[in-house]
This record gives sequence, structure tokens and C-alpha cells, in this order.
Amino acid sequence: MAQNNRVIILGSSDATVRVWDVETGDCLKTLIHHCEAVLHLRFSNGTMVTCSKDRSIAVWDMVSAREINIRRVLAGHRAAVNVVDFDDRYIVSASGDRTIKVWSMDTLEFLRTLSGHRRGIACLQYRGRLVVSGSSDNTIRLWNIHSGVCLPVLEGHEELVRCIRFDDKRIVSGAYDGKIKVWDLKAALDPRSMPGDICLSSLMQHTGRVFRLQFDDFQIVSSSHDDTILIWDFLDAPIEGTPPTGVSFPDF
Repeated sequence: MAQNNRVIILGSSDATVRVWDVETGDCLKTLIHHCEAVLHLRFSNGTMVTCSKDRSIAVWDMVSAREINIRRVLAGHRAAVNVVDFDDRYIVSASGDRTIKVWSMDTLEFLRTLSGHRRGIACLQYRGRLVVSGSSDNTIRLWNIHSGVCLPVLEGHEELVRCIRFDDKRIVSGAYDGKIKVWDLKAALDPRSMPGDICLSSLMQHTGRVFRLQFDDFQIVSSSHDDTILIWDFLDAPIEGTPPTGVSFPDF
């Protein structure tokens, strides 16, 4: 699912993509292209990218909510494509085949493969020069998108890493172990950092798998298979290894 203040766009297990009007709730458009479940999509500035269990990625031109035309189909993954992200330079896709692929947004040509995860990749975010990915190998990897070099590998989750978000300071990850972890991005990129310097906190209130999260400077919002949505205050996030009892981060 993706949305703005006018439309919500949903990818479905029936292989369709539907565009809904936020105000009226009407379905404005149904897109039929993929032949298996649509697993993820993103849209911005007149472009939408969808990915599917059918191993393909579709790039769409969005003239309006009712006029959406397919521009190109990108193929190359050998398993379901689980997640995509993009900006005006690159499209980045991640798959159950354990790889991340980078495509030119300008020409829609394949550029490079990022390899290193030992099992399928469940989530990623791309921003600037950095790609951060989470996998069913229980690790988080950081990549330079230009060189394809894998930077540090973050370990600490005990099951599949299902969701990843990052900003200029932090990475926040959620996993099937029910934990949310907050990582220091600057420390993660510094080869001199010790492992204990990178993970700032572990949040363990959820009793089921964590599926989604978002955060800003003050709060994390997470959803879980335990049927709850939790809002976390960064100021009360427990430091790694200490009880979750009102510990503050004055410099966080």
C-alpha cells in the first residue's frame, strides 16, 4: 500500500493494483498486469513501481489517478520480488533470491546486483547513497548503491528482519522475534565502532511478529501480529542491556 493526500493505492493477492479516492472511498482504477500477488509498491512524482510474486517489477507512468500506463517491465530476479524503492536516479528491488538489484530510473536498464545476504530479503529502504536491507538470515546490511559494496552487517535480531526505516541518525528495525531495535547510523558506518556502540536500544513490548514501523524525531509507531499498534517515545527507549524503565537519551 502507498498513499498521498488524494489517493490510496493497494497491491493485492489477486494480482491487481487498485487506486482509491481518499475522500469518497471510490475505486478509481484497477490495473491488471502481474500474474501473481503484488507484494509491494511505491509511487512519487508521476511514477509508480510495483513488484510481485511473479518475479517481475513494473514501472508505471501516472498521468492522473485514472490514467496510469505501464512503461517497462523489469526482469532478472529468480524468486518473488518482495520490496522496491526508488528516487529520480535509481530503482532498487529486493527478492527471495537473496539479492538486491539496482536499475537506472532514466533508462530503466539493469546496473548491478548487491549480493551478501544468505537468505531471502524481506525489506529495504534506499536513500541518498545508502541502501539498508533486512533478511530472513536475521541480519541487516548496509550498502553503497554506487559501488555495490556491502558496508557493515548488523546482527542482533533472532528471526527474520521484516521492516527497516532509517534517517540521517538512526536505523530502526522490526523483526519476527517481536523486537524493535534502534541503531546508531553514524556508528554503524564507522569501522572503528564496537558492536555495543551501534545498537542503542531494544524495544520488547510486542508479543508477536513485528510487521511494520515508521518513526520521526520523537516517536516510533509499530504494528504486530499480536494485534496491537504501539507508539514508542524515543526519550523513554531503554538502552541496550538495561530494563525498560524510563531511561532517557539527552543526545539522541
